[in-house]
Formats: sequence, C-alpha cells, structure tokens
Amino acid sequence: MGRPFILHYDEIPDDDCINCRICGTQVGFIGDLHATSIVSWVFHNVFNVEVPEDKRYHQVEEDGRTVADTYCIKCGNLLGWKVIAIVKPSMFIREGVFIIRLSQIGPNNQDEGANEQVPNDEQGGTNE
Repeated sequence: MGRPFILHYDEIPDDDCINCRICGTQVGFIGDLHATSIVSWVFHNVFNVEVPEDKRYHQVEEDGRTVADTYCIKCGNLLGWKVIAIVKPSMFIREGVFIIRLSQIGPNNQDEGANEQVPNDEQGGTNE
C-alpha cells in the first residue's frame, strides 16, 4: 500500500472545516454534521481518515453496535469511530456514520507553525 493522498480544500472557508486537533489536517465539513452530544459529533461524510479493516480495531459496544476505530490519515490520532453494524438504528446513528470525539477535532484556527514544539530551557546535566 502506498502513501495516502491528503485532500485539502482551499476554496472552502476555514470556518466551515473541521480539523484534526494534533496536526491540523482537514477531516470534515461543518455542513456534514448531523447530530451532536456533549462529547462527540456524528458525521455522515469525513475525509482524510483511516478506518482499519482489521477486526482487532473493531469493538462491540454495550448497546450492540459494532464500531471501528477512525484515525487521522496524517498523524494517526484516534479521532473516533465508524459504525460498522447496529442492532437498532436511530435517526442519526446508523451503519456508515462516523462518531468523532470533540476533544480530537477543532476548527482551523491555527497559524502556520503553531504546532511546532518549542524546546524547553531546562539546563540538564548529562553532557556538561
């Protein structure tokens, strides 16, 4: 398998995009948001994500639905889950939707270089 191609939509206003909180890669549009809760959002369409087909990344929830981990394609950050199978579909939660954790996404409000780590100024003593 080759290196994945990352989509970037320059023509879409930054306020309409949802990004990975770690690397800033666009992963969805606000317009594709279909339901919200305190800790997650439900999307019918996302992009720049990886959903492993390996069963080790699938889990059965208490309510009987089967979900697969969903990762940012660039940095590998666990964003949430894709619903693979569900016993009792609802208006928003049904097979194929993505449940994305709010703690892992955010609007694109990062400036270039904002994710660069600044070295600390501690004076260690191993090579002095």
